[in-house]
Amino acid sequence: MRVIDSDGHFHEPHYLFDEFIDKEYWSRRPRVVKIQDHALEEGRWLVDGLVVPRVPFSKGVGGGGFQYMMPRHAQMSMQDNSLDDMPGRLKDLELLGVDVQVVYSTAFPFVHDVEDKDLATAICRAHNNYVAARCKPANGKVRGVAMVALQDVSGAVEELHRAVKELKLVAVTIPGLVGTKPLHAAEFYPFFKAAAEVDCPIAFHAVTGMHFTPWADCYKDFFSTHVTAMPFSMMVALMSVIRLGVMEEFPNLRCAFLEIDATWLHYWARWVNKHVKDAKRVSGGHHLEAGWGESPYLLPMGSKDPMEYIQNGRFLSGYDEQEDLRYLIDHLGAKTFMYASDYPHGDTEWERVHETMKLDNLSEPEKSAILADNAARFYNI
Repeated sequence: MRVIDSDGHFHEPHYLFDEFIDKEYWSRRPRVVKIQDHALEEGRWLVDGLVVPRVPFSKGVGGGGFQYMMPRHAQMSMQDNSLDDMPGRLKDLELLGVDVQVVYSTAFPFVHDVEDKDLATAICRAHNNYVAARCKPANGKVRGVAMVALQDVSGAVEELHRAVKELKLVAVTIPGLVGTKPLHAAEFYPFFKAAAEVDCPIAFHAVTGMHFTPWADCYKDFFSTHVTAMPFSMMVALMSVIRLGVMEEFPNLRCAFLEIDATWLHYWARWVNKHVKDAKRVSGGHHLEAGWGESPYLLPMGSKDPMEYIQNGRFLSGYDEQEDLRYLIDHLGAKTFMYASDYPHGDTEWERVHETMKLDNLSEPEKSAILADNAARFYNI
């Protein structure tokens, strides 16, 4: 059975911007700084006045920085956590039971916090060039994902076209919120339209302590920031996609909500749809009193029940084999879930593929769907 890892990772090498950023931005490139009083500190990114990952005891604290580039697992053949040791990564994928891995950045979601939109776009170009160059020797076994800076939507659209058409990256990743702006703001519509035009799937992915997430930024301890950063980001993203109505307008558009397991999706789809139904009742004249404007209470005609997009395989999520997959597949369908390793991060489960294959309450077609078929359809690989 073929296995596709829908959400692997790499850590950005400290030299990346020295070699890959456009010359006119070289003097302003992100640099690596160190916290000198910790023996394990290997560096954090300093860019546009931001330190990433966020340091201990600060709002939205992240977990990175310590042993950032070193292998995290004793069984790893890869010599560091970047994309530089591709032979080592391929050996590790064989040990994981993975045939193809799709890789995401770890720290660079900070680009959405960079105020200078031209610098932010230059950072994305450098990232995308590095990923494309390092994935090429893998001959299709490791596939890269593009980053764009939505502070400049026209620049993001241009870079999306380049990343897909020239660099052959297989998806684009964005957070659930761009600064304080929701993704259903009208200014972001051209981005979703462009993704549909080039048939590029959109992968929503949050990273703790790397970028502004108002729910995680309430806390200064890693337990609280890690608990809140990812699930709330994905919930907000799904809500915004429904609110904007683009799934109905662009029938080939596909969205994945990553690094969040699966059980949330059933609850959140039902909760969002309750509000879709309420908005339709409002448009029919219910709930509005004289003197109240209609606009804040209405949705576009294309806003529909998210369950439709879940069951037909256009909204996808990860899963954990410890969840009740039988229940989830029975209620959401087998087209919804994708295997993800999170390799080489600390929570990589090396036996996860084999444990999924051993599940006796799933059929072989269902196992094939969640281990490979859904990811293959989502990423067009």
